[in-house]
Formats: sequence, C-alpha cells, structure tokens
Amino acid sequence: MLSRIEFDLPGSLETSSCRKTAFFLVSLPHFDSFPPDSNFRIQLPTSVPSSLFGGDSGRPQKISQESKATMWRSILITGMFVVVCGTGGGLSFAQEFRIRTTIYQHQQEADPMIVSRSVSIFHAEKVYDHVDGLGEVTIFDPIQKKLILLNESRMIKTVINFDEIKHLLNVARHQTQEYIHDQIKREETKGKAIAGRLKFQLDPTFETQFDSKKNQLMLESKLINYRVQCVASDQQASVENYLRFADWMARLNYVLHPYTLPPASRIALNEELRTRNLIPIEVDLQTHLDEKLHLRAEHKIHWKLDHKDRGLIHHWETLRKNKEVNTITIQEYLRNQFATLRK
Repeated sequence: MLSRIEFDLPGSLETSSCRKTAFFLVSLPHFDSFPPDSNFRIQLPTSVPSSLFGGDSGRPQKISQESKATMWRSILITGMFVVVCGTGGGLSFAQEFRIRTTIYQHQQEADPMIVSRSVSIFHAEKVYDHVDGLGEVTIFDPIQKKLILLNESRMIKTVINFDEIKHLLNVARHQTQEYIHDQIKREETKGKAIAGRLKFQLDPTFETQFDSKKNQLMLESKLINYRVQCVASDQQASVENYLRFADWMARLNYVLHPYTLPPASRIALNEELRTRNLIPIEVDLQTHLDEKLHLRAEHKIHWKLDHKDRGLIHHWETLRKNKEVNTITIQEYLRNQFATLRK
C-alpha cells in the first residue's frame, strides 16, 4: 500500500520552482500496523533542512539531535555514500581501514552547512558504521549475510538478513509499479508527471561522461545528477569490501527510511565507478524532483586503524554481546523509530 508523505518547506528552501508543500509517495510494506493509505506530514525546519514527523496538527515540532541524525542517515548515507568501486564477486579479506565522511548541504545565497559526519571502520571482515550524534551503530557482517542495528541509548538491537532486505525491496517495487499504473490510467497531466518521476527512480538511466585527465565522473538526467571526483586505488580488496558494504547500506536505508529515494540510482553510479576501478573522494548530488536538493560529501580514507578505532570496535562488540541489550524484530524496530520521528 502506498502512502502520501508531505513536506512543508521553510522559507529558506523555497524557490520559484519549488512549491511550499512537496510530497513523496512511498510504499511502507514493513509498517503492517499502520492503516492502509496512511498520510504522514513531515515538517522541514528552518534551522536544519531535515525531515522529521510532526504532530497530528502538522505544526513544527522541537527537533532532537537523534531525529536530525536519523534523517541525514536516510538521505545522505543512501544517497551519497554508495559511491565506490570494485571488481570481483567473492568476499575479499582486506586490510583494516576507516573512512571519515562529512556531508554539506548547499543553498542559494548561503554558505554550505555541515549536516552530517560519520565514520565507517573496516575490521575483521566486518564494517562498523557510526553517524555522529545518532547513538547507533550499524554492523555489516557479509560472512553471515546480515546487518545488526545497535542502539546504545535505548539498549536495543535488531538483526536483518540480506534475504529479508531483498524481500522488502521487492514488495515496495511491486506496490510502486501498481501505483504508477493507476496514475497513467488517470490520463491527467499531473498523474503522468508523478508516474514519470517514480518510474525513473525505480529504473534510472543516465548520460555518463568521464574526464580521464581530471578523474571526474558525471551522471546526468533531468531529475538526478551526480558529479564525482575520483582517484585510482591500488587497494583492490579494500575497495571491493567498501563497494559491497555501500550497496547493502543503500538497500538497508531505503527499508529503514522509505520516504527517501530508492537505491537504484546510487547503485547505477556504483556500476560506473566499478567499470573504471575508481574510488570517490568527493561526491556532488543534485535532485530536481518535487523539491530541489544539493548535497556534497567529502570522503577521507585512512588506511590504518588507530587505538581510538580499536577502542570503538571493542565497545560495540561488547555491547552487542551484552545480555541487557534487548533484541527486537525489525518490524518492532521500525515502528519504534517511526513513532520517535513523529514526536
């Protein structure tokens, strides 16, 4: 079942081509406790251009740091972080390394604003992904084909395996295709425009340009554009591990936050980088959907872990094994998260 989620845009984000209220139509197959055709209103606050669920009245709500970080995790990790390259299909046992990412949001007539900082630590065939201020770490375990969401502030964790993620994405795709079909049958200009945008998000196509002298890759379309500054890497195994992690994080974050873009365009970018054996150091993303968005990610790669990294890994692994941490289902986790964002 598809649900309508509306976005109230603050004055700082309004332009002549951007309506006061924009919306996404998304599938929520995993929120089985909510009524069909649910409508949710998302207030975009003036202080930080983020999305969180307001009260029933739709009035702006006080934003917690956790809610801000959750929103940028959903949009930016899925939208910006999955921009790596690699080759081969099997598991690669790479050296330890970490990637520190800073996300900037660009607006007209204003300096770029930092909206998210995160670190991804690669160690012992696992990846520990932590967004500053979120109080949560995602542990990617490709050997066991699963991801663990560990929330320290609430002392809860959930495990979701790869097959479950694939199933939820397939359900969402099928329901979106049904909605597209209904919009086309309406034979209205607005309906066809919505259907066209959704079809592109499910199966995007880009015009690709690569400047080998500048190591710059561009993917262009009318709706989504990427400009990526790349470097060649001699760390083949590390790049492949990063690529695998990034692909699955794109899928996971759409499952967790279905009001963001589907992962297909990010994965398309991955494929272009893969064919060129490149890794990004800066990614610029611009969208031209119901609302315009301009984000830039800077990636700093450190090929050795330090004592702080190892201390964090030890802390998270100890917490993961702590019997006082309550294990809940992914459905319970999502309902808990959804309720928190609406507060």
